Amino acid sequence: MNAADQPKWLAERIDERSDHVRQATCPRCHCPVLRARAGRVAALDVIADPEPIDPTAEILALLEGRLTWHLTTSALGVQRITWRTHFHIRAGPARHPVIADHQCPPVPVQGVLL
Repeated sequence: MNAADQPKWLAERIDERSDHVRQATCPRCHCPVLRARAGRVAALDVIADPEPIDPTAEILALLEGRLTWHLTTSALGVQRITWRTHFHIRAGPARHPVIADHQCPPVPVQGVLL
């Protein structure tokens, strides 16, 4: 069976489980996010903010317990999310845009407002 013979639902399922970046919205706060599976063997489902961050924002994200990722683009224009380890951080400035795990903005509580 080649790609042209696959049913639409199967092609969508395969695409959902690939490491290619998909633009989506957060189901909780409805903010735009990037979704992908990072890794090939023990893949992680990544939901990240689409805006690249600077080194200071990366430090703050790491202190909050959020992971940071590289947003790589191949020569064909395919975007992938790869994990940014402490080795990458020590190596100096990033060669690819750095993004962080998505964190929903705080929702005001009615009792706190009064």
